[in-house]
Amino acid sequence: MSKARAGSKPKPTKKAAAKRPKATKKVATSAAAVEPTIVPDVHDAPEIRPGRTEPPPAADEPLVAKWAERGARLLMELAAHGAGDHEYRVDLKDGRFVWLDPRGRVSAEARARALCSFTPTTSSLTMAWADPLLRAASVRPLDRMPTERDDIDEEEAWRVAIAAAEASAAEWLYRVEAPHTWYFLALTDLSFQPISPSFTPGSPAGLVLLEIEASRKAIRSGAEPAVIVRERLARVGSALLHEAEYAYRSTDWVSRLARTGKRLEKLAGKVPVPSFESVAKGASTSEWLAPDLAGNLDEALGLLEDEWRLFA
Repeated sequence: MSKARAGSKPKPTKKAAAKRPKATKKVATSAAAVEPTIVPDVHDAPEIRPGRTEPPPAADEPLVAKWAERGARLLMELAAHGAGDHEYRVDLKDGRFVWLDPRGRVSAEARARALCSFTPTTSSLTMAWADPLLRAASVRPLDRMPTERDDIDEEEAWRVAIAAAEASAAEWLYRVEAPHTWYFLALTDLSFQPISPSFTPGSPAGLVLLEIEASRKAIRSGAEPAVIVRERLARVGSALLHEAEYAYRSTDWVSRLARTGKRLEKLAGKVPVPSFESVAKGASTSEWLAPDLAGNLDEALGLLEDEWRLFA
């Protein structure tokens, strides 16, 4: 949902065989099931090797290098068709990934399916077919591919996504970034002659509820320091405000998204930030949420959750 950077990639290692292209783009999305801003990592998946019946658990260096090379060619192809600097949006409910020109018309499109989701804050990854939010838009379940993984970093998440895309016969791999989650998509059937010249964003209710529920869970568990909770609420609020002005502009969702975004930013402001001045005034210096504040935040988020469930 926030502004994104094209060409995102796993962190390189000393053995890494390829450098990925860097290209900055503003991107947005509106998916009925997942509506985060879309961040393409333009890496193309080659065909499955003949005679290979089981996918690897994660991509090796040659496969990572191959996808980097194919990704660079995709950027060149988009540029050749005048879509190199166009916005990107995705609707997983319809399985549609599109590029939009400055007039808002579709300049290119592809079919999109979900591969997996990765949460950097918890270092956990879930394959799409095991994720309730993504299951309906998922690739088929893959053998030898664990449905959940814990304690993995960003590079490992990329390698799992690449291996899954390869085994799923995807053509391109894109990362979709929400405030606290990455979604990896497999794209196929790239076309510069779109079936429909327009794109209408779907309901944002799914993602809004997902972020609110995640925030409530973090607050109730007491596992995150106050500064992380503050950052979480502020990031989600800012992302919703951005979506109201960007992906959902000129739609009926603008006012509701903006109101929720401002409310979340206001809640973030209620979480105190330790400073020399606050300590001098006798404010609490604990790095954790006070029980009464945690209860107030949970209650406020519950009200927002009830409101958005009406549109789910």
